[in-house]
Amino acid sequence: MRNFTLIILAVLYVIPALAQRKCGTEEAMLQLIASNPALQKVRDRKEMRLQEMTRTVKQSRAFMRTTYPVVTIPVVVHIVLRNPDQVTDEQVQSQIDALNRDYAANAADISSLPAAWADRLGQANIQFCLAQRTPDDNFTNGIDRVTTTRTSFSVSNSASAVKHANTGGADAWNSDNYLNIWVCNLSDNYLGIATFPEGYPSDEQGVVITYTGFGTTGSAVAPFNMGRTTVHEIGHFFSLRHIWGDESACAADDGIDDTPLQGTYTYNCPRFPLTDRCTVDSPGIMFNNFMDYSDDACMLLFTSDQVDRMRLTLENDRSSLMFSEACLPLNLQENDASILTVASPFGQICENNLVPKVVLRNQGKNALTSVKIFYVVDDGQLISYDWTGNLSALRNDTIELDNSIPGIGAHLLKVYTALPNGSPVDGDPANDTAWSNFQYYADGTFPYSEGFESDLFPPAGWEIKNYDNSFTWELTADAAKTGSRSIVMHNLAYNTNDAVDDILTPMFDPTGKDSVFLFFDVAAAAYSNLNGSNMVWDSLQVLTTSDCGETYDSLYKKGGESLLTRRQPVTSEFIPTASEWRRDSINLTPIIKKGRFRVVFRNISNAENNIYLDNINIVTKNTLPYLKEKGLVIGPNPTANQLFITFLEVPNDLDHIAIYNTLGKLVARQAGSSINSSNRFIFDLVNEPNGIYFVKLIYRNNVKTIKITKVN
Repeated sequence: MRNFTLIILAVLYVIPALAQRKCGTEEAMLQLIASNPALQKVRDRKEMRLQEMTRTVKQSRAFMRTTYPVVTIPVVVHIVLRNPDQVTDEQVQSQIDALNRDYAANAADISSLPAAWADRLGQANIQFCLAQRTPDDNFTNGIDRVTTTRTSFSVSNSASAVKHANTGGADAWNSDNYLNIWVCNLSDNYLGIATFPEGYPSDEQGVVITYTGFGTTGSAVAPFNMGRTTVHEIGHFFSLRHIWGDESACAADDGIDDTPLQGTYTYNCPRFPLTDRCTVDSPGIMFNNFMDYSDDACMLLFTSDQVDRMRLTLENDRSSLMFSEACLPLNLQENDASILTVASPFGQICENNLVPKVVLRNQGKNALTSVKIFYVVDDGQLISYDWTGNLSALRNDTIELDNSIPGIGAHLLKVYTALPNGSPVDGDPANDTAWSNFQYYADGTFPYSEGFESDLFPPAGWEIKNYDNSFTWELTADAAKTGSRSIVMHNLAYNTNDAVDDILTPMFDPTGKDSVFLFFDVAAAAYSNLNGSNMVWDSLQVLTTSDCGETYDSLYKKGGESLLTRRQPVTSEFIPTASEWRRDSINLTPIIKKGRFRVVFRNISNAENNIYLDNINIVTKNTLPYLKEKGLVIGPNPTANQLFITFLEVPNDLDHIAIYNTLGKLVARQAGSSINSSNRFIFDLVNEPNGIYFVKLIYRNNVKTIKITKVN
């Protein structure tokens, strides 16, 4: 009897801990901001814009008296458990059904919504379907079961461990086309966690739900067995905050006008009305809102303004989900050969020799054993390639086609298939063809100068790589060091951290050149105060590539104080004055031995302010024959003041250089690491008496001594 009593007491002790909602989304976001303080600026600006846009949409919707059209979002559910069969297909479908009811505001229990909130009820008209095809167009039921050895997953870094196979989880499917939901055992009694649109990498976007709070059947446990934990977390995914604003101060808010101020979260299922110190009058706080912490049975609504905010996020930040075809089932034809993609070329090629590489896919039921592949560049010669092999249904093969000479300029490559398995009938002609844009330009010549004064942008031979299809390098007439134009990165408006944008020069051939130097004008400012707590800044990096972008050599990187030409914070668009430019230089000589190269100017944005570039100059210098022959020149000898010690190449084993007089007294000394960008040491002997001096080059394993003379 005593043991039985102890068991009952233990159960009663555990149940309250498990029976209170606990969401880790905001905690994870604050953790992310702590590791990258610049993200707070991004979030604040995003919040202000969302609030402004929500109010505008609300006014427009009231005037037009319209409802939102229904959109359907493809979902993949990754079940990551020691026994992933513990969550059945039926349980997964019950969660999809619950989402569809609540995001359409037509759940059966909506009738229990207090009348005080009826006129605020919003209808998002967002529906969800289990994906019917994988990212590589194979069959799926939208459920991905993964057996893990882990007993649970922490919510740290938005439960990132469950989102990667190499940490015991499941890799995301392309988050542009799928809403990824991970179902696992979350530690520390967390029910769920989600990613806001900003701050998280694309392969970690989605929501994570503990398996006891997922769906309405099976492993789902009351009071979280109505699917509303997932409803709540997807609300975060679409930019909704907790209804109490995640702070205890009554001034804190969720950014939504039609939700009452609320002091803190609500547990369990209280009786309506419920007031608190922030909303003291009836009807009180909105504990029935999906973004509170109430039990599932009490969660009943999103408000109209919350719906507007979610639809704005969907249409602006997650719009690709609306156009995904992942919900469309596959319908395979008998014989169907498709070109899935052109693997290369794309962008700028470095040789006037085209060797197209394409991905052939068997989209038909029958094994693909032969197909003709054609390609044409612009309106030129049609080139054919006969492929044979054995591809089963929905399998791919990467094929290298015959070469051709494209010539200088921008080109359009068209590749298409015909006669799959010798059949004149292709099951789906719409998937036969793929295109690629590419360019080839002749090498630039030395000396090279680009001031961006032409209307052509990027200039001939230059290339822009805009990896996220957002802000990138552009031509501007707002500022220039000389002339009337320069190029700019609008980092002030770039609300993404660590986004990379490159602009590349033409190719250069340094053969026969002794040394190459790069000069450019730069202007930059920051939004944040240099003396503040910000640890992450916009930065400018200069790299070279000698293998057409396969690898890079970094020769220059400046950010924050070292980059800025205006030190005071600028919270509006920075436009430099004539005096707010700096001339920087880089010695490119070390990369000459690698052969032909391109220079890459890389902007890494952290939402600070604009960076400008102007007057890009690349010049060569010839080396003295004696320096070429000996590898070292010391002179002038005799000298009247300055003594120059110049190396052909930077000596890796030079410890230091010392100059002594005839009495053995040390006159001057420099460390080997203090060599300048011209591979030179400079000693000033102007104040030393005339006479004989000895220059000692101290290497790790030997010493060289050279006698010089000082005369006036």
